Amino acid sequence: MAIWFGAGQGVITIVFFRNFYGGLIMQRREFLGSMVGTSLAVLSLDGILKGEEAGFEKRAGEYLRSIIPSRQRIEDFITGEYGPRDKRPGEIFKYDSELGWIQHEAIGSTGIDGSKVFYNYESDGARKVVNFPDRSSRIRSYGNSFTHCSQANNNETWEEYLAAHIQEPVRNYGVGGYSVYQAYRRMLKVEKQTAGGYIILNIWDDDHYRNLDAWRSIRFGYGSRCGFTLPHLRVDVVKGSCKQIENISKTPKDLYKLCDEDYLWRTFKDDPILKMVMAAREGGRNISAELINPVAVTFGIPDEKIADTETAKKIKKIHTEAALFATKNVVTWAEEFARDNGKKLMIMLSFGRGNVAEHLSGEPRFDQSFVDWLKNKSCPVIDMRDVFAADYKKYKVDIDEYLAPFYNGHHTPRGNFFTAWAIKDRIIQWLNPKPLPYR
Repeated sequence: MAIWFGAGQGVITIVFFRNFYGGLIMQRREFLGSMVGTSLAVLSLDGILKGEEAGFEKRAGEYLRSIIPSRQRIEDFITGEYGPRDKRPGEIFKYDSELGWIQHEAIGSTGIDGSKVFYNYESDGARKVVNFPDRSSRIRSYGNSFTHCSQANNNETWEEYLAAHIQEPVRNYGVGGYSVYQAYRRMLKVEKQTAGGYIILNIWDDDHYRNLDAWRSIRFGYGSRCGFTLPHLRVDVVKGSCKQIENISKTPKDLYKLCDEDYLWRTFKDDPILKMVMAAREGGRNISAELINPVAVTFGIPDEKIADTETAKKIKKIHTEAALFATKNVVTWAEEFARDNGKKLMIMLSFGRGNVAEHLSGEPRFDQSFVDWLKNKSCPVIDMRDVFAADYKKYKVDIDEYLAPFYNGHHTPRGNFFTAWAIKDRIIQWLNPKPLPYR
């Protein structure tokens, strides 16, 4: 993943993740898997540094033109209709004025062993409830595709495995591509209509960084199936500010503005993600120490936060600090909402195969400051890296061989069962009264 961080006194600093240079329009899961934990580089574009902004404008304008959605694509996104249900390539996302998008029923083609995957949803947008559909759910989950359980059938989600064991429904409101902030916003929409209950907020690797996206296609390219505008956050760590910014596409008609080159330039010319993409397209490897301070100032990162960090890693740390600060604010808001509305909150941290493998190899956690911050919270916290680490001790195989059965991009059905069984004891302790099998 990459991001542009600084602009000041006529100097624009641009940074990008090293693994991003291989192409802007990549397979989504391949790209996500390479995002967190890769090294960064910083690039100052010669043309911009010389004040020749016209060159940048030309290249940026060309890139924006390359990701303009077709009117047919927008119509499909608005209606959720992408041709015959059994001919769609995977998950389908449908326009939502507040959240950016929600899931729409589909039959995917990326299931375990090349099988098809069936995605169906309840009238309120939750994924289809298989176990005990006639009963109300006191447990409700929110998050991205690792909550939704993409690439697994309706009855193969960790929510359904858990529900089958505790003999009560667990409602799944996960949506592919969501940031922590989007998940929180969806939580508010649902929970304001429901009294009491237990909320699981599931946070995945890239969700911290997604908090800062204004138009997803800028970062993921034309091919992103959820590549539209979304609500996002802007942060200043020193000032302790975290500004909530609404989705700019307030009506379906607004989506067609994304076909207007002039509108795109006016709206996104200063967007940090656009600056990042252009830097990645230009290439480069060298980091310039004197440009680090303006980068830190942009996100309000104090010098002491990066004082002991190697020069080549300072930009990465600034980026991570800003992203994790955004998530800390979201978790705090979720805590306050739950407390004020008589609900209970649990935080679950999920991770892609690459991040789990790094942890099993002894690599430091990219989100260590966030994990430490969570230790002071009164709500239960489950870090799935710890669960995998404890389980891995039972085996004498290499890490890749150990993890293979659990991942197929997302979790396989076995990975979802592993997740459900890993959290069940904490769930049972959390619930009052306890679920029927444990009374």
